[in-house]
This record gives sequence, structure tokens and C-alpha cells, in this order.
Amino acid sequence: MPVTQTQKKISVQSLLYDSDRERIVATVLRMGELVSTALEVAVHAFFDLDREAAGRVIRNDDLIDSLEEEVDQECLGSIAMRSPRKEELYFVFAVLKIITDLERIGDQAVNIAKKVFQLTETMEFPRKECILLMTDKVLSMFSDALEAFRTGDGKMASELWKRDDEVDEMYAECYSDFLENAMAGTHSGPEAVKVGALELWAARHLERAGDHVINIAERVFFMVEGKYFPSKEERKKTI
Repeated sequence: MPVTQTQKKISVQSLLYDSDRERIVATVLRMGELVSTALEVAVHAFFDLDREAAGRVIRNDDLIDSLEEEVDQECLGSIAMRSPRKEELYFVFAVLKIITDLERIGDQAVNIAKKVFQLTETMEFPRKECILLMTDKVLSMFSDALEAFRTGDGKMASELWKRDDEVDEMYAECYSDFLENAMAGTHSGPEAVKVGALELWAARHLERAGDHVINIAERVFFMVEGKYFPSKEERKKTI
């Protein structure tokens, strides 16, 4: 059966869209890698009092913002120049949401980096281990979310919501430890209160980063399945 002009047009559009998609995916992954590195460097700069590394995190945020704008334009251009199918629209919609979450995780990294300039050499960090564990957890979830996006793995994305509360619980542990020590007078004095508050702010920024990672996983799930995660109430029934 001969190929019609309409079929030829659809085939060409599909090839063009595939090329767009590969380029968009590559840029999103690059953005994700930069954001992940920024978050990790910011936390270690905090505990190492490394102002030079903290400054790099702050300066490099402009590059993350520029990649967000680049992906945004690519997505809008892809829609404007094609007649995208439903699945293609799911992809574009998901990507536009994902890059927003990536940019906001980058902002959390910058917020942590800025705290470095409020620290002094004499400060000790009683909640360092807890916050480093939080960092490892968030970065692990982040890596899995990006891999799910790269491979279009809805199942991997769906597994992440089961870890939704883990980072929240670790933040609550840091907060409780701060209150207990303050009430017991274990780490008292103006400097101890200041470092405790800064630690809690860093932990809070990590907790927010974790929320954005879950958002990314949900966007990937939508991209693949065309539907959102179940509600928290529905999730609890399946655990």
C-alpha cells in the first residue's frame, strides 16, 4: 500500500519531535546534575566553613536559571512548530513542571550556601550527622527521580512516593534534638543557639528540596502514565 502525503508528514513530524525530545531530555539531565552537585557542595561547604565553595554555588545558580529558560523555550517551540499528540503533550507538560522544581532545588542549595557566611571557625555542629544523612537521602531520591525521567520509568517514579515522609522524619528528628538540648542546657549560650538555628535552617532547606524531588517523580509518573500519584490517604492503604 503506497504511503500517503499525510502519512509522510506525520512521519517527518515524528522524527523532528524525537530530535527535539532527545535535546530537551539531555538539557534537563544536565540541569539536574548541576542542581544535585550544588546541593551536595552547599551542605559540605556549610560544615567545612568553605566560603569559596559556597560562593561557587551562589554564582553557578545563574547557569541553572539559564538552562531552565533554554528548556522552556525548546518546549514552547516544539509545541508551536508541531501538532503534538497526547503523549507528546504529556512530555512537554511534565518537563515544564520538572524544570521549575529543579530551579527551586537550586534555590535551596543557594540558601544553604548563604548560611556559610554567618558561621565562624569556633562553631561546633551537634546535628551534623543527622543533616548529612538527610543530604544522602535527598540526593539518592534525586538521582532516582532523574533516572526515572531519563528512562521513562513510571514504576521507578512511583516507588519514590513511598519515601516521601523519610526526609520529613529526619528533619523532625533534628528539630526535636535542638529543643531537647536547649531545654536541658546541653548546648546553651548565644553561639550554640545561633549554630542550632542555622543547622535547622539548612535542614529545612533540605526538607524542601526533598519535596521538590517528589514533585519531579510525580511529573515523571504523569508523563508516562497520563495520571497523577494517588493521594496520601490512598497511598497509606497500599503500604
